[in-house]
Amino acid sequence: MPAHPLVNGRIPATVGVLGGMGPLASAAFVQTMYEMAVERTGPATEQALPRCLLDSDPSIPDRTEAILTGGAEALSRLIADRVDALIRLGADRVVLACVTAHHLLDEVDPGQRARLVSLIDAVFDELAVAAPGRFLLLATTGTRQARTFERSPRWPAVAHRVVLPPPEVQDEVHYLLYRLKREPVTAAVVRRVEDLAQQFGCVGVIGGCTELHLITRWRRANRGGPVILDPLLGVAAALTKLTDV
Repeated sequence: MPAHPLVNGRIPATVGVLGGMGPLASAAFVQTMYEMAVERTGPATEQALPRCLLDSDPSIPDRTEAILTGGAEALSRLIADRVDALIRLGADRVVLACVTAHHLLDEVDPGQRARLVSLIDAVFDELAVAAPGRFLLLATTGTRQARTFERSPRWPAVAHRVVLPPPEVQDEVHYLLYRLKREPVTAAVVRRVEDLAQQFGCVGVIGGCTELHLITRWRRANRGGPVILDPLLGVAAALTKLTDV
């Protein structure tokens, strides 16, 4: 196999994506990565674009169910094995394309974990440069129950800018996110996300679930919709930092 062309005098890193959770969102993320890479490189040849390894397996058990029913340990080992497999295939950095699954990284050894791109940190990075105002956290019930964002050492600095939906609204949020796994994005779903942000006096929402990347893409295509702090979009925009090692 011919060597990958040098970019800025270096061989770009290979990005691994552990997806399938859900498959539409992780596939859309890979497309977004390449679209944004092409926007940056302009007329450069496709051979100059980064190599990406996508492991999309929709049979991975439901992350929220594992957290709520005590099955997190076995699922954590499965995810660790899949991360290791991507690294053995040549991935220098790995994006775990499921926010809920970030709670399940205890079985990932420190060497592997150092290669993971944290979507939790990506959210906080987006929030640091976002417009003033508060943002409504839209995340699965598993993420909320595990307090995945609140347990981050970066949480105290941004907590005042994040609104957590009350239980009765959280149930709707969870249903809405799972609806995005099964159905194409519609204008009605986009409006409901926007309405939820307005209901709580927020300037936008935090994409605390990768399914919201599908709405981000809808918004980019239709030039409208709610402001979303989308960690997958943030990672795609910062791809040169991931691939220049």
